[in-house]
Amino acid sequence: MKPAHAKVFHRMITRLFVWMVVCFGLVWAQVSPEAAQLLERGRNVLGGAALANLKTYREVTTNIYYTPDGKEESRIVTLLLVDFTNSRVRLELYDPQSVNSPSPIPLALQQYSPQESFFWSRETSLRPLPSDQREILRSSLYTGWLGLKYGSSNRERASVTQGSLRNQTGRLLTVSTQGWVSTYLFNVDGLLLGERLTIPGVGESITFFSNYQTVQGVRLPQKWENYVGGVLAARGELMEVEINPVFTEADFFKPVR
Repeated sequence: MKPAHAKVFHRMITRLFVWMVVCFGLVWAQVSPEAAQLLERGRNVLGGAALANLKTYREVTTNIYYTPDGKEESRIVTLLLVDFTNSRVRLELYDPQSVNSPSPIPLALQQYSPQESFFWSRETSLRPLPSDQREILRSSLYTGWLGLKYGSSNRERASVTQGSLRNQTGRLLTVSTQGWVSTYLFNVDGLLLGERLTIPGVGESITFFSNYQTVQGVRLPQKWENYVGGVLAARGELMEVEINPVFTEADFFKPVR
């Protein structure tokens, strides 16, 4: 990989995880009644029992990344596997031009599990996943729209205020789950509009969710848009999605080198 391409690739990986990143906060065993009610309502709007019973999740997404002046910089396709039952997450990155080939090989992959986390790419050998990236990948189990599967259960703290994210106004709910903190924005009907995260070393990240569609009883966003420091950083659109697919160890295989 050429140095210039390597730099762009590094930025792509960094931006890819921005919308998944959350910061650590003080853990208070306190969930206000209003927050508990909104968490339950938010889950019900996205599918209720169908979302609560989500055990596994698979999605293929086209990601578009932008330069600070708003120009498209690059595109990449990602495969995300989330196994809630075994608390593991896998993310594979592909060149968009290769995904339609019979056996596409990822450019890189990252995997998290409580037992072992690792990183692999075509340019590097297999190695342990750095702790910061490990935590970012782990956050997929607790944040974003998927994080609403827990409703008001097992939250460390949660509170509600009225406010806005950029130009969208609604009810803001700040919730801590397993040490990860998110501020969700809901509309008057309890639909999730966006999420604000504070990323150490990066700053404020805001992701908006849109184009909701129902798949096997789960109402999920087909598109997202991410802003970092007030500037558009990336957009994403689902290409494929599966609710409760059957995973095998082959789906979470570990490269030999």
